[in-house]
Amino acid sequence: MRLGLYIIASIILMAIVGIFVYMIHPENYTYNELGFPLELPIAVWIVLPMLALMLASLLHMLFYGTKNFFKFKKWESDINTLDDALYWALLHEPQAHKFNLPQLKQTASLLSVSSIKVNGKVENISEKLGEALSIVSAIERGEYVDLKAKKLSRVLSANNPLVKKNTLNRLEEDESFAEEIIQDKLSYDEELFKKALHRFAETTTFTQAQKYLNTFDKESFMILIGRVTDEDDLGLTKDILDKFIIELDSSLACGDYLQMSTLMMKKMSPAENLLLWKEYQSKYSKAEIAYLYLLFEYEMIDKAGDYLQEHGEDDFKRFRALYELKKEDKKYKITDLMNVRHICDA
Repeated sequence: MRLGLYIIASIILMAIVGIFVYMIHPENYTYNELGFPLELPIAVWIVLPMLALMLASLLHMLFYGTKNFFKFKKWESDINTLDDALYWALLHEPQAHKFNLPQLKQTASLLSVSSIKVNGKVENISEKLGEALSIVSAIERGEYVDLKAKKLSRVLSANNPLVKKNTLNRLEEDESFAEEIIQDKLSYDEELFKKALHRFAETTTFTQAQKYLNTFDKESFMILIGRVTDEDDLGLTKDILDKFIIELDSSLACGDYLQMSTLMMKKMSPAENLLLWKEYQSKYSKAEIAYLYLLFEYEMIDKAGDYLQEHGEDDFKRFRALYELKKEDKKYKITDLMNVRHICDA
């Protein structure tokens, strides 16, 4: 019952009782206490306890109403806090929250160290949680979300899996972003930087790539040189190739040099390519097989024989077998004796 209605109903009841009693006993009654007589109609004496009961009831209701009001406020505050805790848990950025009610402290505080992954569609949730789910769903679908526009760029940590995935999404959508990451290497973790470097190698030219010579790794370099074709050499020159090989020689293997030598066949004439790799084999021991392979590919059998004689009999055994077959005018290729991937084991 509402407080105002209770007061009105109580007053009406007291009035009815008072009038009814007065009509039966209109006389007065005197109460004498400590020498102070108090004379009032009997009807008033009957109504006074009812008034006291009403006032006591009002005080009781006010007390517990106030108590329930503040308890409700705590619930309301905890509901908002719970909504906020769920929001950050959905964004994989759990934060510490303070709950007022013991019932929530025992359970909801777990959200301060938890991340939530939602499977399926969720309805009838708050606008704030709906926004969080929308951001998460978009990122997981491979879309790039501008976290700065969502006012989350400074709140979500760099190690947040959503931030990492979102950065990868942008890397796939925006080719120029890969170069931004390379230019600001210290702001990104090693794995992301490596992916950006590979992405950059998939789209750039040697002219642009040499600006970041110190940051290139072997894998990115091989991706870049693997894109060289007869129609597009990507600005590759001997000087640029020399710079990359000098920088990466310690990480390059025999197979890498072999792959480079075959790719250069698309760009250079046989004479130019042989001259280049003759120089490299004298500088880099891991390039020897690449040079020997080119000699056989270009059918320079005599030069291949001379090169084999310059080395010990235990070196290049399969190439020596091929050389003996070639001397007998048999049309064998090195791939007839071994798989290309195993040439460097020859």
